[in-house]
Amino acid sequence: MGEWRRCCDNAVCGDNAVCWKSDGVKLKLQGENIQPANENEDLKKGCYNYGVDIADAIVPEWKELWVQVEPEAECIWFGEQEASKKPNGWWSFTFRNYLGKSVIRIKLADGREVVTDPIEVVSPKTPLDEQCDPLFYPKFLRTLIDDLIRYLVSLPFDWEAPTEFATEERTQPPSPIFVLHVLAQHADTICYALQTIWRNPHRRLVTEERWVLLSEASSVDADTILMMLHYPEHLRPYRGNSLSTLAQRLKSKVPERVFERRVTETLDTPENRFIKRFMDIVLYWCDELKRLGYWEKAKSHQPKLEDLQNFVRFLRADPLFADVSELTIFPASSQVLQKRDGYRECLQIYRLLHIARAPIFDRLQDAIDNRRIDQLYEFWCFFRLAETLAAVLGDGQRPYFSTLESDEGGLRRDLSANLGNGYQLVYNEQFEPIWKPKARKKLSYSVPLRPDISLLQENRLLVVFDAKFRFDEKDIQPNQPLEDEMDKAQQEGEIERLAKHADICKMHTYRDALKCRASVILFPGTKGAFHCTNGTKKDNPCLLDIVQNNGLKGVGAVPFVPKPEK
Repeated sequence: MGEWRRCCDNAVCGDNAVCWKSDGVKLKLQGENIQPANENEDLKKGCYNYGVDIADAIVPEWKELWVQVEPEAECIWFGEQEASKKPNGWWSFTFRNYLGKSVIRIKLADGREVVTDPIEVVSPKTPLDEQCDPLFYPKFLRTLIDDLIRYLVSLPFDWEAPTEFATEERTQPPSPIFVLHVLAQHADTICYALQTIWRNPHRRLVTEERWVLLSEASSVDADTILMMLHYPEHLRPYRGNSLSTLAQRLKSKVPERVFERRVTETLDTPENRFIKRFMDIVLYWCDELKRLGYWEKAKSHQPKLEDLQNFVRFLRADPLFADVSELTIFPASSQVLQKRDGYRECLQIYRLLHIARAPIFDRLQDAIDNRRIDQLYEFWCFFRLAETLAAVLGDGQRPYFSTLESDEGGLRRDLSANLGNGYQLVYNEQFEPIWKPKARKKLSYSVPLRPDISLLQENRLLVVFDAKFRFDEKDIQPNQPLEDEMDKAQQEGEIERLAKHADICKMHTYRDALKCRASVILFPGTKGAFHCTNGTKKDNPCLLDIVQNNGLKGVGAVPFVPKPEK
């Protein structure tokens, strides 16, 4: 692979240009605020201090990028989106509503397709050279990821309804963050189950048929006598006294070897092979989670996870499993696996690790791997809100999470959090129009709407939240009428400013169409505002003043920022 560097011909390109070379292909990328990451000392130090690995080239969101390739390209994509071809061999592209890691794909005239090293798309909200700022890019990214892992490890999830059958297994391996959640939540159960198996493992009686020396025979049955007659080649002349009676019957001969059917107990059963494979899976993921750096993030469950790894490693080396073969066929219909103590629990956790219906964890893993900071912020807002509101509105217990069925009753799509006292926080719930037949949630009087987060009490919608990472304090109170601001932004090509004004309009749409008490933008900032329906404005509103009974009515924006651990 190549490497992103600042272009040598700065006299032509200026300082805001980087180049990439590999396999005879040279790519020039230029635009406002483009820079190599290794030239920013504050960023390098911050990435080292917070353990964040970012791409070598930094490009801004919402700013037009210009690309030139040698030899000439037939087509260029930024991620999955195609760039626009311009005269003189130039291409242009703008990242809109996308933050994190991306790549540039180039299709050349000779049919080759070249993929560059990753580039890092950043927002102007996250400074790259102000380490004291809570939104400093490496600090903010690390805080979001650490908080999310803490929530996912410590908060309880319910993956199945009480009346449903076990779900199908996935074909792809589970995401590391989901495995960490399962192992942290079920470490004690796994240890208890394996201890139960260790004390009373499943055994099976097997019949072994073999020819043995006469002196080694331990049992005789009718088949032993018949086999003496069927196989006379084992008979030898005999002149002794101890077997004289048998020798008389066999014409002065006795068998050198006799057929014996021996019944023995064995531990080499399909069920024990499964347990051996299950322990190998647990040990593999323990090592993999440590390698990926997730292990130390589960601080509250660290002792349990260490005990789990040590006990499974000890049991795996026990002579009990020395003669147990490798698993070749999964014993899905085994009554031992389904009903016997110890085996039953291991099977349940194995299936949980391989369920196909854990999309929220897959999306989270993808957001972490690709540093999609806007998506990570949205997920963080949901879990943080659930924890905060459960303490205020609930019955003193921690929120309990469960998955939701899609409208078609198929794959489980999103999450809800039971806060207690009839309150529920739902992520990405879609509210259908009242006039639509067979709709699951009929609440909107016009078009389908899906806010990021919805607060309900006894299925009655109270407040909706939208997590908007791009939102700023100055967007709360436009200087001119909103229509004029949006027209001006459109005329000037300020797509980002237009999108922010659209966010404000969306809040009014939610409140009007869904008839909720309040609609709120959550954003990483310091100053907020809430516009009440009685015409008053409340600066820096408290979130609890909005969500509690008889709370504020209207629309607003509330700062919501994760705080790094000290």
